[in-house]
Amino acid sequence: MSIQSKVLPFSSASFSGSLVFVSGQGGLDPITGEVVGPTLEEQTVRTMLNIQAILHANNMDFNQVKKANIFLAKREHYAEFNEIYARYFSAPYPARTTVYCDLNYDLLVEIDVVASVD
Repeated sequence: MSIQSKVLPFSSASFSGSLVFVSGQGGLDPITGEVVGPTLEEQTVRTMLNIQAILHANNMDFNQVKKANIFLAKREHYAEFNEIYARYFSAPYPARTTVYCDLNYDLLVEIDVVASVD
């Protein structure tokens, strides 16, 4: 499903003082608005690239992420998700919450982050 033609009532990121709040991102191609593929790996990589693009647009990177909220559609994806997620962060890792739930557009993963301007 494409979300390209929909106008959604939120910003990709908002600021408060030194904090940047990145809205929930999923495995959607930023050009087509289509889900990138059926696998957790494809969707998680695309999700992280989407977050990275928003951070970079604000002169930030993953090292500045202090908190991540993870939403997974399937509990059995937890271990695989952790392996993929670990490619993007190093110690000290951001604080993190993981929730299992239904997601829009048949996504398998959605992530939002809070980063701090150093």
